[in-house]
Amino acid sequence: MKKIFIGMAILSAGLFTSCSDFLTEEPKQEQSNELTFATFDGVNKAAAAMYGMFQSDAWYDGEFTLMSELRCGNAKNPTSVPGSGRYRSDTQWIYSDRSTSPLWSYAYYTIARANNVINNLDDKVGKDATQQQVNNVKAEALFIRALCYFDLVITYCQPYNYNATEDDKMGVPLVLVTENGKPARDSKENVYNQIVADLLQAESIMADDYVRAGVTDKAATPTKPAIQALLSRVYLYMNKWQEAADYATKVINNKKYELAPADAYAAMFSAATAPEGGEIIFEVYGSDKNEYWDNSGWAHLPYITTTDDQGSHGDVCATKDLYDLYSEGDIRKSMYKQHGNDYFPTKYSGKPKDSDPKYTNVPILRLSEMYLNRAEAIINGASIQGVTAESDLRKIATVRGASQTAAATKQGVFDERRRELAFEGHIAADYARCNKSMTRKDFDDSKNKDVAFPSYMWALPIPNRECTANPNVAQNPGY
Repeated sequence: MKKIFIGMAILSAGLFTSCSDFLTEEPKQEQSNELTFATFDGVNKAAAAMYGMFQSDAWYDGEFTLMSELRCGNAKNPTSVPGSGRYRSDTQWIYSDRSTSPLWSYAYYTIARANNVINNLDDKVGKDATQQQVNNVKAEALFIRALCYFDLVITYCQPYNYNATEDDKMGVPLVLVTENGKPARDSKENVYNQIVADLLQAESIMADDYVRAGVTDKAATPTKPAIQALLSRVYLYMNKWQEAADYATKVINNKKYELAPADAYAAMFSAATAPEGGEIIFEVYGSDKNEYWDNSGWAHLPYITTTDDQGSHGDVCATKDLYDLYSEGDIRKSMYKQHGNDYFPTKYSGKPKDSDPKYTNVPILRLSEMYLNRAEAIINGASIQGVTAESDLRKIATVRGASQTAAATKQGVFDERRRELAFEGHIAADYARCNKSMTRKDFDDSKNKDVAFPSYMWALPIPNRECTANPNVAQNPGY
């Protein structure tokens, strides 16, 4: 197994604390690693710390999502409000090794946490835990590790299906045991294969009805449907169409989930917890008990949400061409609040108790994505009995109140993904994996209005501090 000591990710007791809002009992704050991992209870509590960094504004609480939207035509900097000056370089694709996505450190921190859970569980069977208890926690950690590697590889690497040169084949360092070391980048193929292997193992060992005990939000830690949903997404990115369709179908056929009707759509994004019987499969739970809550990006950066238009800074709004993609009557169109000539999305407006975006839950996997994955897979040759791409697209259009169904074509699915998954961080990766050049309409900045595919720019630069600390990590070409 690959081993590494991740620069900042020193394995101290602090690495395994926090996330107290997930648990009825917090991990001990001054506990040595040996004591933490000596018992199943200690490892299980350490597992709760895997989720903490997801709520950082470098990841799902802001930057990871908004960089995608701003780069590829769903978002722009508004003109109707002054803003704070944030996110001015993203629309112009102005990146360097000193100005790039900060995801790297956060993801490898989280991988270190997951690795230490995975690698300290097997000896607990029969000692102070059953095989199934161990399997459930290990499956959680395998899911978390897979999600981290997936986000890393779609951020810092060329898409899976583009391998024109040896540089295009580079993935990220693949680390399964966290120890001292300075590893080189693994191949992209190896990284994707490890992601799939982790998810398949997690699916095979997690109990069908498992939900982490004591969680406030049952969708905030992985369940078996979440594992299957992520497998559908990963297979889609690998152009493994039948597998993508098969796993999407497993989730769609799970009676636990249903697409939100129009009158419940907006509330789904601001609910205190994921609605039971709804469409959110996995989400990041917004909480002031989380170690990264104070850095929550939604709190101070993008959207005017109050009735008097005096809310947050208003650094990011939707483009007019995204807004115009929605037909009249489409409930999704009502999720944009007009201010002057700008349209501000309201998906992340906070929970009902306080309406503070800082507390927003951020959906990562939703049922609607499974319909879109399956429709795209069928267009590309997959087959599911009794299902067509058109029927899946019609299902989404009907429940959202749209006046017309997207065309059952590659472009039709791409446009429907823009409508449905807007401001959820998918669009840049969608352009890349579809090997699709990006041409923007609503754009006023001076650089990189359009970005062709292929281009070195579709893989963001690895942070300078990582390349300096580890000379074996090769920087992406062009930076």
